[in-house]
Parts: sequence; structure tokens; C-alpha cells
Amino acid sequence: MKNIKLVKVLAIIGTILVWIPILAPIIFTILLLIKEGIFRFDFLMPMELFFLTVIGGILLIISAFINKSYKKFIIINFVILIAIFFSSQLIANLTGLASGETEPTGFWFIFLIACTFLFIFINILLGIDGILFTRKIFKK
Repeated sequence: MKNIKLVKVLAIIGTILVWIPILAPIIFTILLLIKEGIFRFDFLMPMELFFLTVIGGILLIISAFINKSYKKFIIINFVILIAIFFSSQLIANLTGLASGETEPTGFWFIFLIACTFLFIFINILLGIDGILFTRKIFKK
């Protein structure tokens, strides 16, 4: 009985933490648009709030292992997310794009933008995994 409550709490908190980096730029964009009439969307914010996704993903993994379900989907998306984040940061540093030493043009710049959008997509998939997992737990 204690395990079920623990799994539910971990799954809910993990799912919320995974979704914050996705929803934050949308919410801030809407608020800025309402307040100042300016549309400014920070598509890099999910990567800037990466630590929340990591904590949320770890909580989802722990709860999935305790519950013995959804492990595969959550772990695969989490590992891909981590790999995209660190490889894109490494490439940005090696090419000089991170420091501004290199002009933001060309193949590597486009590649890193594509990595950013892939990162956001995988983050959304991890969030969906969290929602589906949480729904499954509460149906039991």
C-alpha cells in the first residue's frame, strides 16, 4: 500500500517537472503578449531548464521501476534526451557557436537548431509518457 502512494507521488511530481520546461516559454510568451503586446518566444528555454527535466525523469524512472511498468518508454526517451542535450552542447562548444567565436550560420548552426527542436520533441514524449504512466497508476 505504501508503494502505491509513493509511486503516485513520484509519478505526479516527475510528470509536472518534465512539463515545466515545455510550458514555461509558452506561458511567459502569452503573459508578455498580454502585458506589453510583444510576441517573444524563447525556444531555448526547455534546454535552459534541463535540470528540471532530469529530476522529473529520474522520479518517473524510479516510480516506473517500483511499479514495474512503462520502464522501457520512459528510460528510452530519457536517455535520448540526455544524449541530445550533452552532444549538442559539446558540438556547440567545439564549433565555437556557444562562445560566439563562430557566426551562427552554416551546417553546424542548422544542425544545432534541429537538435534543439528534437530535444523539445523528446521532452514532450517524456511528458506524455509521464501522463500515461500516471493515468495507469490511478486506474489500478
